[in-house]
Amino acid sequence: MSDDANAPEPASGPRSALRVMDILQALAAEPEGLTLAKLSDRLKLPKTSVFSLLRALEGGGYARSNNGHYTVGDQALKLGASLGQARSFPKCARPVLERLARETEETILLGVLSEEGHEISYVDVIESEKPLRFAVRIGNRRPLYCTAAGKAMLAFLPKDVQTTYLAQTKFVKFTEDTSSKEELVAQFPEIRRRGVVVDANGIIDGATGIASPCFDETGLVSCSVTIAGPTARLLLTREQIERLTLKAAEQISQILGYRGPYPPVENLSEPIAAGRRRKK
Repeated sequence: MSDDANAPEPASGPRSALRVMDILQALAAEPEGLTLAKLSDRLKLPKTSVFSLLRALEGGGYARSNNGHYTVGDQALKLGASLGQARSFPKCARPVLERLARETEETILLGVLSEEGHEISYVDVIESEKPLRFAVRIGNRRPLYCTAAGKAMLAFLPKDVQTTYLAQTKFVKFTEDTSSKEELVAQFPEIRRRGVVVDANGIIDGATGIASPCFDETGLVSCSVTIAGPTARLLLTREQIERLTLKAAEQISQILGYRGPYPPVENLSEPIAAGRRRKK
């Protein structure tokens, strides 16, 4: 039984769905449009198959033709706009946070550096439904040096930014376990190595946070995700909470466009604009 490269292929099925996306991607890259012949050649598909898929796309408004040239249609443009909106921060991280909340039944926090760079600002919060829980509101700010979220980001900032922060920050002792300047600096290598930090009773006695940093498409630290709750409860399942935190932070990093190893091996001597607050 011989293969016929020019024979039509079925216009339905799993492979066809992927070919539809290939066609839309090819058309999106060529604002002036592509002819059937060029599109067929570019996708390495028979003209009959491409034509059949194009007719279906035209019928749905996802492609249009003009003088033999095909371009993306209005429905494709609307779809692209919707996908772009879904990736906007912090909305894009919400599904990961919701899954983390279901898995742990604890309070989940998404934090970014404040504009001044001295505090963590919580841009999304899913509060636990347990009677005894950690509570914080969206928009609340906390010092970096005594929160898991802040430490997770501080450890991955460049050394010159760390040095400036340490020089300008007054280390207030909120509890007996609040980190001093020296203790904070000593924690950085371990946080960078493991990608997760536990801050027990750092700002409130009886409250603990376990956090991991998230990175954007350029590899810069962008935000942090925290699981927070009563100290006794979180430390009882610390290993499991750490694994879930790391997994969630890596997933959010991937959503933000990061494609490297997690956690990344960074050159912390290079000045970067890491940690600037993302626009909602």
